Amino acid sequence: MKLTTIRTPMAMAVKEGWKMHQLDVNNAFLHGDLHEEIYMKLSLGVHSTLPDAVCKLNKPLYSLKQTSRQWYAKLTKVLYAKGYMHSSHDYSLFVLRRQPAQ
Repeated sequence: MKLTTIRTPMAMAVKEGWKMHQLDVNNAFLHGDLHEEIYMKLSLGVHSTLPDAVCKLNKPLYSLKQTSRQWYAKLTKVLYAKGYMHSSHDYSLFVLRRQPAQ
């Protein structure tokens, strides 16, 4: 995210007296979904009686190339469903436009 993307809404919120909320999601990437089959070698310390045994991943790991892309796709789908749109200035910013209360 661009620094100006953070500064601009914060300045607007202060000027307009809006409430602000901040959220950190621990392990967010692990909540993505895999759309392909991915296998990995067994970790050190894990033993199998089968030669050349591997693990099939059901969820992404941080070290996968697909992890951030899959999590972002899932997040985008949820935000679109709630009415958010991508900003035309910064693709990592989602905007929800509401009509002012009458």
